[in-house]
Amino acid sequence: NIISKIEAQNFKFSQSCISCEYCPNAGLKGGLTVDPEIVLCENSLKSASDVETVLSHELVHFLDHLKKIDWTDVKALARSEIRASKFSLECHNHYGANLWEGGSFAEPETCTISQQFKNCVRDRAIDSVKIITHCNTAKARSIVDEVFEKSFSEEL
Repeated sequence: NIISKIEAQNFKFSQSCISCEYCPNAGLKGGLTVDPEIVLCENSLKSASDVETVLSHELVHFLDHLKKIDWTDVKALARSEIRASKFSLECHNHYGANLWEGGSFAEPETCTISQQFKNCVRDRAIDSVKIITHCNTAKARSIVDEVFEKSFSEEL
């Protein structure tokens, strides 16, 4: 799981790494500070499911931060956003039933990740890059598309 991956980076993860705060930007649900600390926006999270989704997303960023990602590099940011969208619950919650196409439990090698799920991951990454870098949708899409296939195929 993600916590064991974080702790494999010689970091002892604890509750002190997570903060619930009021966020002035009503569209923001969470984020990662440079400390690093995960911030959950108490005024934007309406349910336990929202908290789990945002926390799972931010935990991937936390892991990337421990791996010394260069947050000033927009391509590195896009790669982290793709990974966070893929490995968090955000697209699984929407497309969990449609995550796989073809095949069966008896023949799992014939299954492929659905295009619907990949599109969700791509769209979420584009939205995040757009918000964080303050660029337009076309620029964010171009950045994400440039690194998408390689980033999507990476392991956690």
